Amino acid sequence: MSLRLQHCYVAACDVCHVEYTDPETDAVAWFPDETSAEQALRADRWMVLARNLPERFVCPADDEAHHALVDSLMPPEPVIQLSGQLGFDGTEEPSR
Repeated sequence: MSLRLQHCYVAACDVCHVEYTDPETDAVAWFPDETSAEQALRADRWMVLARNLPERFVCPADDEAHHALVDSLMPPEPVIQLSGQLGFDGTEEPSR
């Protein structure tokens, strides 16, 4: 029997650090490359973000910490104030 070095990938949630487990065996899943890990996680309802982001994988847990990370990734809500409309702070946009 010969020995050889083989690298593998194990995915973990960047919020709660729980490792992804195979749904059929409940064992930690090992992947040969990033692409196959991303495909498996997406199929099991994990959020897989772009490879250049520091936080890449978010498990489907439904708690405040996970919601906070997802909210931080969202763009800011647009601020629209029409001419003559009162703003939330009580100011009025001048009519043009």
